[in-house]
Amino acid sequence: MGSADAVTPDSEETDFRELRAFDLLCKCETGHIVNTVSLSSGGSYVAVGGFDHNVSLFNPEGKKLWNYTTGDVVYTVSISSDGTRVAAGSNDNRVYFFTRDGNLLWNYETGGSLNSVAVSYDGSYVAAGSEDGKLYFFNREGKLLWDFDSGAPVRSVVISRDGSYIATGSSNQYIYLFGSKGNKIWEKKTGSVINSVCMTPHAYYVAAGGSNYNVYLLDRKGEFSWMHNPAYWISSVSLTSDGSHLAAGSFDDRVYLFNSTGTKLWDYQAKDDIYSVVISPDVSFITAGSWDDTLYVLDMEGNEFWNTSCGGNINCVSVSLDSSTLAAASDDGAVYLFERNSTVFARLFGESFLSREKIRESDLEKVEAGMTKKEGTATTGGIESVVEIASASSGKDSGGINSDGGPGAVNLNFEKNSSKLSELLNFFKFPIILLLAVLIVAIYLKNKTFKKRTSEEDSGDFENLDDEGRMSGN
Repeated sequence: MGSADAVTPDSEETDFRELRAFDLLCKCETGHIVNTVSLSSGGSYVAVGGFDHNVSLFNPEGKKLWNYTTGDVVYTVSISSDGTRVAAGSNDNRVYFFTRDGNLLWNYETGGSLNSVAVSYDGSYVAAGSEDGKLYFFNREGKLLWDFDSGAPVRSVVISRDGSYIATGSSNQYIYLFGSKGNKIWEKKTGSVINSVCMTPHAYYVAAGGSNYNVYLLDRKGEFSWMHNPAYWISSVSLTSDGSHLAAGSFDDRVYLFNSTGTKLWDYQAKDDIYSVVISPDVSFITAGSWDDTLYVLDMEGNEFWNTSCGGNINCVSVSLDSSTLAAASDDGAVYLFERNSTVFARLFGESFLSREKIRESDLEKVEAGMTKKEGTATTGGIESVVEIASASSGKDSGGINSDGGPGAVNLNFEKNSSKLSELLNFFKFPIILLLAVLIVAIYLKNKTFKKRTSEEDSGDFENLDDEGRMSGN
C-alpha cells in the first residue's frame, strides 16, 4: 500500500467529503448476493461468501484465486490474520476450513445452518455458532475440542487474538464467555436475542447488541459495566482495542458511539438500516454499511468525511488490521475493495496519522520477511500490538475519554511486555524520565484498582439490572 505524502492539515476549513478519502481498488464479482467478507491483516486477501453457494478468495486486484462450492448459501466467513487459513459456514449445516491455496483441510457437519464463524489470528482455532443452538470449537486439524448447547440458535461468535477466549450471543438471550478448554467463565441473561458480539483482543471487554434495543458492555469477569438503549434493534457492535469506545449499528438507520462509561457521544443518521459497523483498528475512522446502498466513513467525532454507493444493500463490512483497506459486501453481487488515501488522511489527522503509517509500514516489512512474535501469535501479531500503541498515543481525545479506558484497562496496559515498552520508547521518543514517571503512576493505579476490586461484592444478576430499570446514561 502507498505511503502518505508529507502534508500538513489545512489552515482553512475544508469539506473533506469532497476529497477522495478512499480509492476503489477493485470490484470482486461473484454474480450473486454477497453476505459476508473478511480481510487479512494487510488487505492482501479477501474471503467472500454468498448466495452463489461459494467460498471465494480474491486478491486486491479483484482476481479470484479460488472458489469452493458448498451445498447451500454461505452466510459467514473468517480469514486468519496472515491469510493462511479461511473458515466458512454454510446453510448446508457445515463448517469448512481451507488453506490459502484453496485446499479443503476439513469440514464438519452440525445440526443446523451456520450463523457465524471466527478463526483465531494465527489460524489455530475455529469457533462456530449454529442454528442447532450449539457453539463448536475446533483446532486447525478439524478436531472438535468441545461444544456447548445453548438451547437456541447461536447468532454471533468471536474469538480472542490467541484463541484463549470465545464469546458468543444466543437467541436464548444470553451472552457467554468461554475459555479455550470449554470452561464457561460466565454467562449473563439480557432479556434480548443477541445479534452481535465483539471483544477486545485479550477479552478484557465483551460487547453485545440485541433485539431489545440494548447495547451491553461487560468485563472478563462478567461484571456489568453498562448497558444503553439507543432506540431500536442493534445489528452490529464494534470495540476499540482498549475498550474505551463502542460503536453500534441499528435498524433505526443510525450509527452510535459510546465511551467506556456508557455515555452516548453521538449518533449519525443514514437513510436506511445499518447492518454492519467497524471501528478501524488504528481508531482513525468508523465505517458502516447500510441498506441504503451506501458505505459510510465517519471520524471519531461522528463527522462523515466519505461515502460511496456500492450498487446494492450492504450486508457486511470489513477493515484490514493495518486499517489501510476497507471491504463491503453488496447485494449487487460483488465485494467492493477500497484503499485508504493516505494524503487525505494525513490532511485530516496530521502528524498522528503519519506516525501510525510509518509504524504500519515498518511492521509489514517484518511480516513479509517472515518474522514471528512470541507466545504463538501469527506473524502479523506485531501489527496488532503496534496499532494498539499507536491508537493509544495518537493524541485524539474523541469526546474527552479518560485514558484508563475504565475497569481492566490498567491491567491490559501492564500485560504488554517490556519489549513493547521499548517499542513505544523508540517510536515516540519519550524522555526516559517521563517514561519512568508514567510507569510509577501506572503501577500505583494498578495496585489501587486491584485493592478496590477485591473489596467489591460480585455484581447482581444481570437480568435484575434490566428489570430494575436502565442506567442513568439512557
